[in-house]
Amino acid sequence: MVLVRFDERKLLDFSSLEEEAVLTVPWQLGGESRKEDDHIIMEFNPDRPDLYSIQGITRAIRQFRELETFRDFEVSKGNNTANLHFVKERPYFLLGIIRNVKIGEYIEEVIDFQEKIHKTIGRNRKVAAIGIHDLSKVRFPISYEAVPRDSLFKPLGGSEEVTLEKFMVNNEKALEYGNLVGKNIPGIIDAGGDIISVPPILNSEVTAVTGKTENLMVDVTGTNERAVLRTLVLILTSLSYPSGIIEDVEISYAGSNGKTRRSPVIAVEKMEIPRPLIKKMLGYELPDDVISRALLRMGYGLDGNSLIVPSYRFDVLDNIDVVEDILKGVGYENIRRKRENFVTYGKGDKLRIIESKIRNLLVGYSMSEVVNSILINSRFTSIYGLNDEGIEILNPVSQEQDLVRTRILPSLMQTLLNNFRNPYPQRIYEIGTVFRGGSERDVLGIAVAHKNASFSEIKGIFIGVMEDLGIENYETKRQEMGPFIPGRLAEITIGGKSAGYFGEIHPKILRELGIKMPVATGELDISEVMM
Repeated sequence: MVLVRFDERKLLDFSSLEEEAVLTVPWQLGGESRKEDDHIIMEFNPDRPDLYSIQGITRAIRQFRELETFRDFEVSKGNNTANLHFVKERPYFLLGIIRNVKIGEYIEEVIDFQEKIHKTIGRNRKVAAIGIHDLSKVRFPISYEAVPRDSLFKPLGGSEEVTLEKFMVNNEKALEYGNLVGKNIPGIIDAGGDIISVPPILNSEVTAVTGKTENLMVDVTGTNERAVLRTLVLILTSLSYPSGIIEDVEISYAGSNGKTRRSPVIAVEKMEIPRPLIKKMLGYELPDDVISRALLRMGYGLDGNSLIVPSYRFDVLDNIDVVEDILKGVGYENIRRKRENFVTYGKGDKLRIIESKIRNLLVGYSMSEVVNSILINSRFTSIYGLNDEGIEILNPVSQEQDLVRTRILPSLMQTLLNNFRNPYPQRIYEIGTVFRGGSERDVLGIAVAHKNASFSEIKGIFIGVMEDLGIENYETKRQEMGPFIPGRLAEITIGGKSAGYFGEIHPKILRELGIKMPVATGELDISEVMM
């Protein structure tokens, strides 16, 4: 949970709400809220960064209390321009303008929101970093480019210019985030030649925001284009609430023969209202008027039989997310309980029975069970020659776990890598979930590592397991795949359908990983075993 702290007087003044609303509605939105002295403390899941700002939480509470409805953010065409040069360390740069903002006494809240986004979506500024400027102090056109360390810069809060070289060794923020830049530092330069920002470290005093600021320029730089775009949309749609106007800027790409783009582009997504799924989850149908009201309370728009997902709701990925919001909008306390008059007797799930039998069998093969996350590191899939596999995580908590696995092989190899200093032989297996062909599959993965590990050994284990399970209609045939030695990989088919593989890992893969023993591994789709 992400904790956000609001001055109670400021929150109530800004939102025109009563204390009761700010203490109760966050719970109904899936968060928490409490009062501590003269502050309101709220906590929300990391997937709702739109609620981290005083503007965002005000909008959500007022919509839930039906004091306002969905707002579509229109972007006005502006006349300002920017030039984008290639910056190796942070190649992505977007910006936008907000006019008629309500800053006043809320500067501290804006800065706190900015830092919350830096630490979450921005991965502590590595993936995305935000700069907020007083538009009246920015001289267009501006340019984003790498600047030498002998350039002069007036840091935010400073009274005089210093060279970037001195800034990087003396400034607190530069010491904290200086490792994110290279020899030439990313800089945003205005038409007068002033460096108005050194992303991702600090803005310049030249364009400092004050309580009298009425118009803002917001820039976002980073290493991930999707994160940069989402961060910009999130900041603009929050700080423009309740009555600000978002304006775009034309960005020209240096050295691209006239290539340009307008930034930002704020789009909404339309989805069909998932009525069948609502009925499946509840066990009964919700009336259309109840569904519509619930969606409006949760900030969605309506267009006939479709709903409109707000541009800042990056957490809405599928129908189940919409159903969850509908239930929140209805109120879990209002969901009807229904008790059916029937008797049923429990029995073991067929899949779990087979998995239990496999575990008992593998004890006889001196195997140790391991349990791994379904998330893996994409760097290793390229080492294994499986670049086209894996489902990318749009907002990974860690870059070490940025793919959903489609095979169990990377997880088993990671376990062996983590234990390469431990005694051999190492004989491990995992029964876990992979995502393949648009669905979850339960898979058995086996790996052996010792000086005599071979194709013959792993073949004997898999054939022994299948025969002990009573599978008769299996076949094995030669196959080729990235990490395996040519000629030492076999595909398993059951009833003519592919059900797995086993083979011996290529020595060059083992050398690259730092594993000094031969490794043989494979996997079997337990779902096919059930057929």
